[in-house]
Amino acid sequence: MNNFSFDLKNILTENYCRKNFIAPYREEGDLVVFYSLHINDEILKYNLGEKLGREISFEEASIEKINLILDEIYNSNGRDYLLEDINDKYEDLIILEDEDKEDSPAVRALDYILRESIAKNASDIHIEPRHDNIVVRIRIDGALNKLIDLPKKIYPHLITRIKILSQLDISEKRLPQDGRFSFDYKGDTIDIRVATTPTGSGEKIVLRILDIQRISYTPEGIGLVEENYDKVMKLISQPSGLILICGPTSSGKTSSLYTLLRKIQDEDINIMTIEDPIEYKIDGINQIEVNPNTGLSFEKGLKAILRMDPDKIMIGEIRNEDTAHIAISSSITGHLVLSTLHTESSPASIGRLIDMGIEPYLISAGLIGVISQRLIRRLCPHCKEKIKNTNPLIKSEFIYRARGCHKCNQGYSGRMAVFEIMIVDSEIREMISRRESVKNIKNLAIEKGMKTLSSEILNLIADGETTFDEYYKNIHTVGEL
Repeated sequence: MNNFSFDLKNILTENYCRKNFIAPYREEGDLVVFYSLHINDEILKYNLGEKLGREISFEEASIEKINLILDEIYNSNGRDYLLEDINDKYEDLIILEDEDKEDSPAVRALDYILRESIAKNASDIHIEPRHDNIVVRIRIDGALNKLIDLPKKIYPHLITRIKILSQLDISEKRLPQDGRFSFDYKGDTIDIRVATTPTGSGEKIVLRILDIQRISYTPEGIGLVEENYDKVMKLISQPSGLILICGPTSSGKTSSLYTLLRKIQDEDINIMTIEDPIEYKIDGINQIEVNPNTGLSFEKGLKAILRMDPDKIMIGEIRNEDTAHIAISSSITGHLVLSTLHTESSPASIGRLIDMGIEPYLISAGLIGVISQRLIRRLCPHCKEKIKNTNPLIKSEFIYRARGCHKCNQGYSGRMAVFEIMIVDSEIREMISRRESVKNIKNLAIEKGMKTLSSEILNLIADGETTFDEYYKNIHTVGEL
């Protein structure tokens, strides 16, 4: 993109290119071809010809493609020009006539936010109104980081743009709303889930980035290796039974569910799901989305699924007694059922089901395995610092702590999944039927080879992969300290 016979950067400034929505594409003798948003702009074509002393031709391109090329040429991300453009074009809260056009500041601001967030592997974008400005923060590896501060004058236009894309009511500011839209990034279609809610300072928006490219769809890709891999493969190869994936919000449960679904997917079986919402669409799997507006609940969806001759069933989440009853009953009557549950450990899922009103004899008959998981931040290999260990939980003489460098900023780089897998065998079934305590069930599971979340994270600390900060953040609620 930089192979031109003239000094491109000195003749055409970044601001000039961004303001006119052009990016140099190729050179053919005396002809220079530019990508342009406005291919019929003859005045711009003439001015470029005067600047370069060449014949000019335009090829149509999206603003995203133009921005990506300019980012590469000028080694920037357009942030400074974006802020300059907002301040130039917006005065107070006057809505511009071209607000829905691709070159309006609100459109460009959202484009910048999405491109930067996806490039940084963010999972969520928080757009928050403050007293004097708008703060945009993005969640990377579980922690929120500031992306950019925007002038408050752009906010009405930005929120309107997001609502239009998401097919939300732009006039409704008093009630929460949910929607979604798609965004094209480097040729891939990224789904964006939108949630708005009123706050004292105005509407806050959270955008969830649902990038199907990030899901490996392989057990190894999500961190299931060696012994854990063998256990999970044995579970999903069963013809029937209930498999639960447990953990708090943002612990990777959905990614694990989709990975296991893809592993068991085959042309000779019928896989059906009920989800709220469908996060990733998988070709060949029949996915149903809960819709409260039409009365389609988890319970109604599940009853419909059972009439559709399913072999395998995925339930996005077991939230109440009715859903739990249908899940257990389906697993007993010949279906393999996968679902998630909000519990702190694998054995605790049994107590949770009993609390929901499921009889122990039904649980012992249907439940075949529980996978509890956490996502742990991995220490940056470039800057982690070796220190003397004073914590009695591990015997290592030295451990590592996070420092932070230009490659990671916070001392961590990426996350890894940690699993606690409990196989429900005949002895554990008997304990469930006898209403034994969760503690006793846990102790027996450990005797039979279950590695707890606590022990797995401690091993990672001893290996220099993570820190005690991550241990206490993820294990303090499990009751193992």
